[in-house]
Amino acid sequence: MDQTYFSYYYNHHLDYSLKNNLASEEDFFHHVWHIVETRIKHFEMQDPFSSKHAMHRQNLAKLQLFQKYLNSIDEWDARPSHIVIAEKDELIQNQKAKLEKLSTKLAELNEYEVSLKILIDDGHLPTFIDIIQQLREVQLPSGRKLLKSDHKIPYAKMIARYFSHGGKDIPIETARNYFVDKKGDVAIKGTSIQSEHRLFKVVPIEAVKK
Repeated sequence: MDQTYFSYYYNHHLDYSLKNNLASEEDFFHHVWHIVETRIKHFEMQDPFSSKHAMHRQNLAKLQLFQKYLNSIDEWDARPSHIVIAEKDELIQNQKAKLEKLSTKLAELNEYEVSLKILIDDGHLPTFIDIIQQLREVQLPSGRKLLKSDHKIPYAKMIARYFSHGGKDIPIETARNYFVDKKGDVAIKGTSIQSEHRLFKVVPIEAVKK
């Protein structure tokens, strides 16, 4: 039997047992587990030099696969206590390891948290974002861009995390709306910056000298 049919095989006999009041679902599981465990021990004890050794190994492997299936459906902890305890101990150790990783990650993230955000003067959030957008296009003397990012969302996240506007936090969606696709200088969607908020122009020093 292919292991994909284990559940059908098990549930077929379970349904028969329940319909005929032969056993409860938990008792049925315990009964099947005991049969499988006994047969595994039987094949493990067979003579490895027997002419039937290959067949015994195949039967043992199939039983062990079916036992793994039984492990996955044991909702009553009906298997022998030493197996259940060992599994729970392993689960606890895995959870502790995950918790340690998460605690370390949280500590690393807290390094970037700030108690007081940089305040953008009330009514000038678009002005500040206009400067950020200009910085995204600034080129070095080599012709390469000063800032490089394949995505615009890091700028929106930076603004929402480290800046406030008018004494209030800036929602990530509010910041994100300023960093949308453009056709020329016009935003296709989202929030565009009006001319009255474009108060500064970022230019190279050489351009200022000229």
